[in-house]
Amino acid sequence: MKTKLITLGLVAAAILPACSTYQDARAPYDEHHKVRVAETIERMEIYIRPDGMNLSARDRAALGGFINSFAQNGAGSGLYLNVPSTMAGSPALGQAQGEIQKMMMNAGLSGAPMQSGQYQARFGAPAPIVLSYRRLAVMPMDCAVNSDLTRTYNNQAYPNFGCAAQSNFAVMVNDPAQILDGYGSDPAIAERRINGVDAYVKGESPSSAVPPRQELSSSE
Repeated sequence: MKTKLITLGLVAAAILPACSTYQDARAPYDEHHKVRVAETIERMEIYIRPDGMNLSARDRAALGGFINSFAQNGAGSGLYLNVPSTMAGSPALGQAQGEIQKMMMNAGLSGAPMQSGQYQARFGAPAPIVLSYRRLAVMPMDCAVNSDLTRTYNNQAYPNFGCAAQSNFAVMVNDPAQILDGYGSDPAIAERRINGVDAYVKGESPSSAVPPRQELSSSE
């Protein structure tokens, strides 16, 4: 009986080390699920008539929204106007360009660069003018759960831990350029710092004076 117990003890001692193998800790979630920024192209197609760009109220609002988005996200890259070859030099194209420039001026983009080009189109076939600009955009994340969350024997975070938090943070960033290069801080006001140090040296309170009307308690 004693021999069997010793044998079982040796088997258990051989199995236990296999369950406690060392594993490197997973990287922090902000490094494991990095917010990535890439350059993308925003574009809008506009069909114009032979007599000019007679837009409906809905299309005019859509064009205004596109130009406002360009003003906010891509004014530094310039606006690109690509027109069909069948429309080059036509009065309708001149009217459309004038209308677009007028809307840009109304949006405060009178000095924004605008380039133009042509693409081949077949006569008689409907061909739009294409407005486009380059901008930075945050790339979407795939946070689908692909692991068993009940497997906690190794005391490690599951692969998608923190992905949802990073994804929510990314969509709240107003300017993706902040991810690449954050805004710098202004220098501290030296005069206020010197006043605080002088008050501390003299044994005085460096805090600012509080107006009497702001000294209220919760009971009041």
